[in-house]
Amino acid sequence: MINKTKKVILFIAEGPTDEGTLSPVLKQIFQKEDVRFHIVHGDLTSNWSVNAQNAVKTVNQHIDIERKRYGFDKKDILKVIHLVDMDGAFIREDQVVYADQAEILYFNDHIETRSPETVINRNARKSQILSRLSLTGKIGTIPYSIYYFSRNLEHIFHNSKKNLTDEEKVNYADAFADRYSSNPSAFISLLSGNDFTVPGDYRDTWEFISQGTNSLNRHSNFHLLFQEFPGN
Repeated sequence: MINKTKKVILFIAEGPTDEGTLSPVLKQIFQKEDVRFHIVHGDLTSNWSVNAQNAVKTVNQHIDIERKRYGFDKKDILKVIHLVDMDGAFIREDQVVYADQAEILYFNDHIETRSPETVINRNARKSQILSRLSLTGKIGTIPYSIYYFSRNLEHIFHNSKKNLTDEEKVNYADAFADRYSSNPSAFISLLSGNDFTVPGDYRDTWEFISQGTNSLNRHSNFHLLFQEFPGN
């Protein structure tokens, strides 16, 4: 059950290794709040049932799932933080090219796939959904922000460009948690002063990631969250 003396910061993330990586250090940073993770088990922004018109409603449904699970009210939520991978969502259609291979492969300037049309359609929907959510400051009455981690979390924190196995993701998550859970200031420094740190305010960072091939490359705006809560 929820600690009723603390406000909830609810993180919406794609997979359990996102929680395994981030939860230990975030709980150290936000000790005044109750940090919770809601795992979608997939990419909400790439789900074929989600589009720009129902994206906000869909996020609200995921918030309600977690509220009912732990028994807290909307007024108990200080903020919802949505964490997403970019997956090259904003690149041009001609930068998605055919290659006879089972996996989708991501490069600095293009995507290779056996089904270019499928990836192009995914990117069209995903980019529209991300644009919509990045302009959404509240879900109902609850403050909301969406932050991105390049192609994926491992691309940012470990500069890993390959498609990882579940075991590799778990190993990365455990090593990262061990390193930073006892040193949250180093974690914030990592995010704030790195070559992947996108400069500017929240709107600037979303404008940046939508340009050219930036959504394929190693960029994140997650550091902005800690500017929002400077007292932690």
